[in-house]
Amino acid sequence: MSEQRIFSPGVDAAADGDIGWVTVRNPARRNALSIAMMDALGRALDRLDADPGVKVIVVRGEGTAAFAAGADISEFEAERSTAEARRRADGAITDLFGVLDRLATPLIAMIHGHCLGAGLALALGADIRIADDRGRFAIPAGRLGLAYPVPLVHALVRAVGPGQAAEILFTAAPLGAAEALRTGLVNRVVAPGELEEATRATAERIAANAPLSVRAAKTAIRSAADPALAAAAERLAEECAESGDAREGRRAFMEKRPPRFTGR
Repeated sequence: MSEQRIFSPGVDAAADGDIGWVTVRNPARRNALSIAMMDALGRALDRLDADPGVKVIVVRGEGTAAFAAGADISEFEAERSTAEARRRADGAITDLFGVLDRLATPLIAMIHGHCLGAGLALALGADIRIADDRGRFAIPAGRLGLAYPVPLVHALVRAVGPGQAAEILFTAAPLGAAEALRTGLVNRVVAPGELEEATRATAERIAANAPLSVRAAKTAIRSAADPALAAAAERLAEECAESGDAREGRRAFMEKRPPRFTGR
C-alpha cells in the first residue's frame, strides 16, 4: 500500500498505486455499519475520489464472513427512540448513498459472504459488484417494521427491475449468490479463494484505460436514470475526442504497443 492511509471508526482506506481500497472493519458484528462508520465511509470515499492518482476504488468488508451485515442493530434503540434520532439514523445511510451517487471514480464492491440491508445499499452504490459463491443477499426492512429509503429502492429497481425489487422487498427473503447473479444484483460470482484476485484484475483493467473515457462512460450510464446528466455526458464525450489520451490511444494502436494515458 502507499503511505496515504485513512483511519476512521471502523473504516480503513488506502491507495495502492492506481487502486483505492476501502475496508469496513467491524468483524465482531459481521461488519455491520454503525452511524459513525457510514459517516467515515463517506469521508474516505470522497477523499479517494478527489485523489487524481486513484483510477478505481474497491470497497470490501474485513475478513471473509461478510461484506456488511446491515446496519448495526445495537444502535437501533438508542438512535431510533426519538424522531430526531430516527432522522439522524435514516439520514446516515441516505447521506452515504449520496456520496456513492456522486463519485466520479469507478467503484467496485468486492462481496464476501453476507451483504444485507445497509450493506446491500453500499453494494448497490457501486458500479460493479463481484461476489463469492457463498454470498447471501437480503433487505430485511419488512421484518423490522422499517421502510427502505426511497433512493435505495430506486437503486435496487435499476439493478434488478421492479418485479424482482418487489419480491426482495416484500418477502425480505435472502438470495444466494446464484440467484443474485441471475437477477442482476451482482455482475459476477467466483469461488471464495478467487474473489480478491478477480476483483483486483478487474480494477487493474479499468485503471489501465483512459481515465477520461472511463469517467465519460460512467456519467453516460448514470444519465440513463437521470436525464439531467445528459448534457454533462455529452460534454465529457467531446472532451475525450479532443484529448491527448485520444491521440495517444490512436498512436499506440498503430504502433502496436500499450498506450500511456495521462488523463488529459
